[in-house]
Amino acid sequence: MKLSTVVPVDTSFSLIDYDSKIVLLGSCFTENMGARLSYFGFCTTVNPFGIIFNSTSLKVLIDRAVTRTAFTQEDCTEYFSYLAHSDLNASSPDQLLTKLNDAREVLENAIKNATHLFITLGTAWVYRHKERNMIVANCHKQPQKKFTKELQTIETITSDLNQISQHVKSIKKDVSITYTLSPVRHIKDGFINNQRSKARLHEAIHSHLERTDETYFPAYEIAMDELRDYRFYKRDMVHLNDVGIDFIWSRFRESGINTNTITQQKVVEKYRKLIQHKPTDHQAHKIQVQKMKEELLRKFPKTQL
Repeated sequence: MKLSTVVPVDTSFSLIDYDSKIVLLGSCFTENMGARLSYFGFCTTVNPFGIIFNSTSLKVLIDRAVTRTAFTQEDCTEYFSYLAHSDLNASSPDQLLTKLNDAREVLENAIKNATHLFITLGTAWVYRHKERNMIVANCHKQPQKKFTKELQTIETITSDLNQISQHVKSIKKDVSITYTLSPVRHIKDGFINNQRSKARLHEAIHSHLERTDETYFPAYEIAMDELRDYRFYKRDMVHLNDVGIDFIWSRFRESGINTNTITQQKVVEKYRKLIQHKPTDHQAHKIQVQKMKEELLRKFPKTQL
């Protein structure tokens, strides 16, 4: 007896292995998947500019990275930038500029070396700063009167994705690009407006994919149509809990990661669990961890620990 509808996953992905260099950009769901890839020792770069929810902000940051366009004081307020997440906030303008330009360099180098790029879109709702006439990546808790709220058109989002693809492939032609739609619902926009937003993102992604050899991983569909139960959500009933994320991760691993890596993943997981163990003899545990790390890296030197 089948108790759920199973969402089929495209098997045309370029498979990930321990030679892969993986870049993950976008919403908070990107960080969930990036954390699991990192946990198993894969080489990842996750959101150098912090969580970014909309396609236009992603396009701007990727353009800055690949064209080596440095950030200047014009891109900043005193302690934050509307182009980046609050993770990059700083205690001084000089420190902020340093953090922004360091992140730009990290993203440029990551894209240059990437074998895989995953982009997760979160919402089509954006905020435009009235005075600067720009779509912001983050409002940084500034007064609402400074912004207008807009729902991006399918055409605008599609254009953003086309430009992202062009920017990325201008410095790394053979990178495999995969899009996902975040299963996290933006309920603050209202239930209907969340659905309008997700529908536009969905149509824009697939309109873009029709013209490219890029792919789509159905994280949103797995959450909405296969899990379909609030027991897979945190107490806020919006974000997936660890069980829900692990389920989607398992579907991703089945379709997107080379089965030749299974043995190595198990060894890395054993090492991670050893680190998390709370010992009574701390010195002996420290020696055991170091010994296991050395053995792991000797056997699997490409593992990122």
